[in-house]
Amino acid sequence: MGQRDTEKASIKTSGRISGKYPETSHEISKSPSTGHPEATEEIFVNKISVRNLVEFILRSGDITTSGSGLRDTEAMQEGTRIHQKLQRRMGSRYQAEVSLSSEFFIAADSEDRIHISNTNFSESADVPPQKKKEMQKSLRFRILLEGRADGIFSDGTGMVIDEIKSVYKDIFSMKEPVPVHLAQALCYAYLYAKQKQLQEIGVRMTYCHIPTEKVRYFTEHRTLKELERWFYRLLREYAKWCVWQLRWKEARNSSVKKLRFPFSYRPGQEDLVKSVYVSISRKKRLYIEAPTGVGKTISTVFPAVKSIGEELTEKIFYLTAKTVTRTVAEETFSILEKKKTFLKYVTITAKEKICILEKPACNPESCERAKGHFDRINDAMYDLLTHENHISRECIID
Repeated sequence: MGQRDTEKASIKTSGRISGKYPETSHEISKSPSTGHPEATEEIFVNKISVRNLVEFILRSGDITTSGSGLRDTEAMQEGTRIHQKLQRRMGSRYQAEVSLSSEFFIAADSEDRIHISNTNFSESADVPPQKKKEMQKSLRFRILLEGRADGIFSDGTGMVIDEIKSVYKDIFSMKEPVPVHLAQALCYAYLYAKQKQLQEIGVRMTYCHIPTEKVRYFTEHRTLKELERWFYRLLREYAKWCVWQLRWKEARNSSVKKLRFPFSYRPGQEDLVKSVYVSISRKKRLYIEAPTGVGKTISTVFPAVKSIGEELTEKIFYLTAKTVTRTVAEETFSILEKKKTFLKYVTITAKEKICILEKPACNPESCERAKGHFDRINDAMYDLLTHENHISRECIID
């Protein structure tokens, strides 16, 4: 066959959930609901770092570009150097890079009211028997929270959590710590106080100005009860996203399992579908080259979607260099969606094509949408996810 009659399509699948939404790092897996070897019930485990948790829920303000004049990697390396220098300066009683973690049991009832406990609901002495029965019918999962405190030390009155931030901004014009920075320290304070059964703990924010290496401190003390109330509000907000994701995944997988090929097979098409599915199940690569009109798009997308229903994979990436082949892919997902299949698919567009400005400039001085972006993004994304299936350029602009 001639080269002009041939098209090449590329489709990739991913079997893990990565990145926090929207860019986060959380992983969802299954494990026994108790530590007993005979336990057969499985419960979802959502693993997330302290930093990703607070940045996802509490990040606020504008989209801004760095004014340091350094590339991101250079700025990170410089910050790390100063970070370690400050830790060494603190002396031998200063515990640096202390790993902290805790597991939280979450239950969401039919109305998505969220309940949180430090122990399994079925084993907790604080949960009444009738409540335990209700919990058995709820969507239940665990959140495993992990992180490393920059430092822990005693100031003579008690233990103190130290959170170090190296920045280029003028630290002496700051009236208070950056909220998301303080939130990270408060999470570590709660985890440590809970672990050590402390009724009160100190929290110190250490800001270092990178160009001059000058340091400024913000210190406060919190009781365990104050920290627990604050932390549970934070965790409940994050759990809302987990509940949506797990319910959607269950509905999606159930619908995908019922999905059948939407057309009569053309010659050779059924073999192609099977080959794609087998390649995915065996985690192998498959290269396909075929002339226009044989139905390559539906023959690759359909088995890839079916693999999601069997939990062989979690995401599909369909890569194309041409607008016409992108449109065909979008139409293919639309066809499957019309077969009562619950799918959410995103068309990723170049920044230059989706920006409302003639030339992209992501800063509040040039773009009204950059101002207060992080104040709005979570509500906007939750609304988008719960009301739209195809997230396109037109959808975003509207």
